[in-house]
Amino acid sequence: MLDDDEDLPFDMSYFELGFTSLGITEVKERLETQLGRSVSTNVLFNSPTMERLIAYLADEVLTDVFGSTPIPADERDARP
Repeated sequence: MLDDDEDLPFDMSYFELGFTSLGITEVKERLETQLGRSVSTNVLFNSPTMERLIAYLADEVLTDVFGSTPIPADERDARP
């Protein structure tokens, strides 16, 4: 797991970061509670990086917040 002062690498898999299947399931449940929305288990296990999770949340789960047109990753990275 990461130390408190370490940045979260967005391109590493959850398993490389030290998460277990149970830990990922707990993250899913916490996200659902915090967002008040359903989060796909398949997304967490089939695309297991923070980068892909954030894109999924913005593009599929929170479209009413972020809009229905996804922003390409290179444009998201270029924002100030």
